[in-house]
Amino acid sequence: MNAGNRNRTLLRTLSRLALVVVLVVVAVLAGGWLALRGSLPQLDGMIRSSALTADVSVQRDALGTVTVTGRNRDDVTWALGFVHAQERFFEMDLMRRSAAGELAELFGKAALPIDRRARAHRMRARAEASLALATAQERQSVERYRDGVNAGLAALKVRPFPYLLTGTTPRPWSSEDTVLVVDAMYFSLNDAGNRRELAFSTMKAALPDSAWRFLSATGGPWDAPLSGPPMRWPDPPPPGDLDLRAIDASLLRGTDASSGNVPGSNSFAVGGGLTGGAGMIANDMHLELRVPDIWFRARLIFPNPRRAGETTDVSGASLPGTPAIIAGSNRAIAWGFTNSYADLTDWVRVIADPADPKRYRTADGSEPISTYTESIRVKGEPAEPLEIRETRWGPILADDVDGTPLALAWTAHREGAVNLDLMRLETAETADE
Repeated sequence: MNAGNRNRTLLRTLSRLALVVVLVVVAVLAGGWLALRGSLPQLDGMIRSSALTADVSVQRDALGTVTVTGRNRDDVTWALGFVHAQERFFEMDLMRRSAAGELAELFGKAALPIDRRARAHRMRARAEASLALATAQERQSVERYRDGVNAGLAALKVRPFPYLLTGTTPRPWSSEDTVLVVDAMYFSLNDAGNRRELAFSTMKAALPDSAWRFLSATGGPWDAPLSGPPMRWPDPPPPGDLDLRAIDASLLRGTDASSGNVPGSNSFAVGGGLTGGAGMIANDMHLELRVPDIWFRARLIFPNPRRAGETTDVSGASLPGTPAIIAGSNRAIAWGFTNSYADLTDWVRVIADPADPKRYRTADGSEPISTYTESIRVKGEPAEPLEIRETRWGPILADDVDGTPLALAWTAHREGAVNLDLMRLETAETADE
């Protein structure tokens, strides 16, 4: 074979290889496109379900805002769960897992530090206890929403694409998961580690009283208390009181530079006398940036359960994972929220019983420290056990400057911390209600 024939043969071989590579790439891209398309929500057509008692319509405007119209709130709740699952299930999954400390099951051992911190609060067990105390109507709403979520997830032709990337399968929604989504908001809006009070404890041990009172002041003349007299700043410490060079270096352990974040949020209300006649309310509900956004705009229309022949028309921001409109209007009243930055966490010093180190002192006598062993599932790895010590006030999560264990008392741990009372606003007609 001469050189020319060899070159032509090589060229044909390379051309065939290139064609094969192109076909493989096209096949992969086509498969990926089909998988992505199959995971998108259904926007047209009809769904039949025995869970519904009557017809429900789901419509979207040009911006994708959903309007759900039904013959009763339970059917609307089911349909809202269906829509949430089809459009936001992965985000809902992240919220329930972040609150329960179950992210490593999706992302592997890289998520273990996050899971350890969250699991120490035993939020899934608390969610189960919360549901046990819920009213029959609340449980019914949560269960209808749960069923709608699972129906919406099952109706997708392909599981949501993030699960394709992680190589995992979405776990069905449970009633407890709705409570966990609200718990995730507690984690987002509160400091579950109560770092501020830990820092105050260190400051109090390190600084003279005059400096401590000045730096730990709760407010001043720029603040407007809802009750009580106006506040004033404490006097600055005298020059001779504060010498940073004399502070015990061991008290600086674990201190961080300031993040520059200052707690605060905003709400505005304007009376009808200053407008065209109707009151106005605005709330600064910003949170950390997410894609997609944490809120999901929706409009819910159903017969008014209080007034026969009339319609309840609620529109606003829903929270995927829950059946409620978090902030919105029902054409009679409007409501909204922002973070109050209230003091919802406290450290309680756990004083050991001298007669038994496994017990601790309380105002009612000695009590045993409760111990729980949680199992954190890890993708591709054995499960990791986590031992949690808990008191009547909450879990033991830190030590004071003198080494005394500290238990965290947090509103989110208490019975009644999560409920669906917000849904009663949907049919309220006055601000007093």
